[in-house]
Amino acid sequence: MSEKTVRRTAWCDLAVTAPFAIPFIAEAVIALIYGIDREIGFATPAIMFEMGPLAMMFVHIMGVLGVVWAIARLKKPVAELARIDAIARLAVAALILYSIAEGATPVLWVFVITEIAGSAVQFIALRRS
Repeated sequence: MSEKTVRRTAWCDLAVTAPFAIPFIAEAVIALIYGIDREIGFATPAIMFEMGPLAMMFVHIMGVLGVVWAIARLKKPVAELARIDAIARLAVAALILYSIAEGATPVLWVFVITEIAGSAVQFIALRRS
């Protein structure tokens, strides 16, 4: 297993999840996603502001957990963590697909693709070792 592969996917995760860990920045990122949705012409109803503090707390917790998980893989880029991450990415992709099916913006397909790609990259690297 390539340590480089584990670290690269961890850096990508850190870049994507860190903004969700920080109040105000997370809200801005969510607003940006819905802004892209409107620009593309999907016009998906945005419920961010109706979500309230409880829902945003879960967004921030998700961000913190993503940051911690990325740091763990940066500190210890081993095959076992890559395998766990590759499987978890498929679960995350499934949850995002469920959200899209429930009415979330189709812009989230970008995240589905990146999750599946990250999983595939790691499974391929694991297979080579």
